[in-house]
Order: sequence, then C-alpha cells, then structure tokens
Amino acid sequence: MTVLMAKAPSQDRGQRRVDRLLDAAADLILVHGAEGLKMDMVAKQAATSPGSLYQFFPNRAALLTALAERYGAEIEAIAQSTLQRQAAVPPTSIEQAARDFLEPFLVFYEANPAYVILTEASDRIFAGAGYDFGEDDQVARTLNQVLQPFTASAHQARLQTVCEMLITLTHTAIAAAFKLPTAAKRDWLAELDTLISGYLRSLV
Repeated sequence: MTVLMAKAPSQDRGQRRVDRLLDAAADLILVHGAEGLKMDMVAKQAATSPGSLYQFFPNRAALLTALAERYGAEIEAIAQSTLQRQAAVPPTSIEQAARDFLEPFLVFYEANPAYVILTEASDRIFAGAGYDFGEDDQVARTLNQVLQPFTASAHQARLQTVCEMLITLTHTAIAAAFKLPTAAKRDWLAELDTLISGYLRSLV
C-alpha cells in the first residue's frame, strides 16, 4: 500500500522534511506510545509549523502509515540482503541458517524500538484504516525460504507455521526485553535462543 499524503515530496529537500517528521514521530512514540501521539507534538519535535506537517500528512493515520511503510521497506531490505548472503555462503545447519537470518532483525529491533511499539499497537491504530501491517508475514515467508533446505520432507507442511511462530516469538521477546537491565536482557535473549532451537529441532 502506498500512503496517501496531502502533498508528495517533490525534491530532495521535501524528502528530507518528510524524513525529519517521521523521525520526530518515532522519537515521540517512545515517550507517549503510538496511540498517544499527537500531530502538534510531531510538529514541535520536528521544529516545523503544524501547517507544514499537514502539507505532507493530513492526519495521524497517514503519518503513522508512512512511518510503518518506511520500517517495512527497511525490513524487506534486511531480509533480501540476508537471502543473498546465504546464497553466496550457504549455512551448514538449520540453527546457523536461522541465527544468521534473525540476528540482523534483532539488531534492527534494538535500534528501532518505536517499530516494535508500533507493531504492538497496530491492530488498534490501523483498524478500519485499510492498512495491512504485514511485515512479520513477509519476514516469515523469507525465513521459510531459508529453512526449507534443512527441513525434513515430513515436516515441510508445517514449516510456514513454525516460521510464523518464530517471528511472533522473537517480536514478543524483544518487546518485553526493552526495559530490562543489560544482564537480565542477556538472559532473556538466551532463553529466546533456547526456544527457537527447540522449534528448529522439530523440523529436521
């Protein structure tokens, strides 16, 4: 889906303004949550006038949709880059394939906590707005491609279900780990790795 802006950026300067507005929205989501975000907050955070904000985004739904689509494009780029890397240097086991695939997403989630907050609230924010927050589905399909060569023929039919569970599990664990101290977060992610390994062993 292409977000409907009030005014599409026609040049590099305009795109920079849009990026600044989206960056401001992401920063504010960390403080107020996705549902607490207000348009006047974004304008103030981006050091621009409300009128300038509304030139590009007619309402909050349009702004959040644009932010979600920007994250989605980054996630798709990560997935495709990982596919290319693994095609060039194939992993030797299903565990290595999964870890190599998931690690860049863990880094992305850590660097973009607003994305995880946005996905957690997506059912409420985008209800009736016509936006399908389908990034997790795309990642799960790509993970399916990564794991398929290692999956026993008897388990191929359940591979997609396992991939969807792994992506959901990873999202949930990362969201829960945000505010944990470093040592507790390390333990939490180690437990996540143990759970993922258990799912993977059920496929071979």
